[in-house]
Parts: sequence; C-alpha cells; structure tokens
Amino acid sequence: MDRYESSYDVDQELHALLNKHEKAQASRPKTSGVVGLLGEMAEPRRMRPSTFRCTAATVLALLVVAFIIVLLWLFLHPSKLYLSVDHAATTGFNFTAAGGLAGKFDLTLRAINPNERASVYYRWVDVGVWYNGTYLAGAHAPGFFQPPEDETRVDVVARAAPDAWTLPRDVEEGMKKERTAGKLTVDVHVVAKVRFRYGVVRTRKYTVRASCPAVPIDFASPTSFHRVNCHVHI
Repeated sequence: MDRYESSYDVDQELHALLNKHEKAQASRPKTSGVVGLLGEMAEPRRMRPSTFRCTAATVLALLVVAFIIVLLWLFLHPSKLYLSVDHAATTGFNFTAAGGLAGKFDLTLRAINPNERASVYYRWVDVGVWYNGTYLAGAHAPGFFQPPEDETRVDVVARAAPDAWTLPRDVEEGMKKERTAGKLTVDVHVVAKVRFRYGVVRTRKYTVRASCPAVPIDFASPTSFHRVNCHVHI
C-alpha cells in the first residue's frame, strides 16, 4: 500500500514536519526580546562632536600657539647693539681744482654685543662720511663674528673720490674754514647686515643702521680723540 493513500497518514506526516520546523526555529539564538534589548544597550552610540566643542578646541589651540610665539620672541629677541667711533683722522686732505675732495678718513669703530645668549655675525659693514648732508667718502668693511657679550674694534679707511663729483660751493667753503681753525666736524653713518645665533638656531637677517653725529677730526692733534657714541637702529 502506498505511503500517502490514507488521509490519516498524510496528516501525521504534516504534523511531524511542522514539529521538526518548530524545533529548528527554537534551537536558533534569539536576538529579539530582552537579550536583543540588552545587546543594543551595551553597544555604545557614536556621538558627533558639537560645534561649540570644535570652536573651543580651535581657540585653545590658537592661544597655545600664540603663547609659544611670545615666549620664543622674548627668548630669542636680540638686545640692542652698540656702536661708537673711537678714533677719526684724515690723511691727504685737500681740495682739487675742479672742486672735488681728495684724501682719506681713518676711522676706528667699536661694536659691542651686549646679549648674554646670542652671538652676532656681521656679514658686511658699509661706512660713509658726511658733512652737512653732503657725502664725502665711503668704505666697505668685511664681516666679522662676535660671541655673546663681546667687544670688537674695526679699522676702516674711507677714501674720497675727487673725480666722482664736485662739492657744493657752501660745503667747500665751510670745510675750508673748519680746516683753517684746526678741527673738522663730520657725521659718520654705518649700515650693516647681521644675523643672530642662539646655539644652533639662527635668526633672519637684520639691517643695522647707525648714525654717529658730530665726529671731530683734529688737524692740529690727530692722536687725541673723544669717543662718539652712535644711535643704533635694528
């Protein structure tokens, strides 16, 4: 007799299949209900940072950077340099027939580095001699190195160029009168390019400008001289 000939056998087979299906479903892990709820509660939620927190963090970072910059500036900012003219004399001083000036000015400059931590490297030094706003002579001195709290003397010979230009009439007359009186008063201007060094750290290049007013040149007693301090700007 065939297995499915009677309706009773068919019902029994269907009932067995349903029971088998229910048992298979019951054996699977449940993700709903209390267990599913606990799992969702245990999983942390990802919170997006608020705009206020981002702004506060940015402002705090900028304040920290500004504070560091101020500290570096206070630590690395170089102190003022000092320059003076310790001696000035002239050799071959004379006027040409064409109205020019011949001769040279022998100058001794004193450079002082008062910084306790910074050394100074002078890349070059330009020196000019002026009289009542008129350029008379100039010189270019080589660079030199200065350790912290050091004093250096630089001898400079500023030569006039008699054929380069003609002196104004009032300037020539004024210089002749002062030479006759035995003393000539000139202005000395210095321009230098320097760089400071703190250990292995080097700063940018600075332009040093110094004006040394009323530098006396004594024709009668060229060996006597009173130091003239310069006004230095960096």
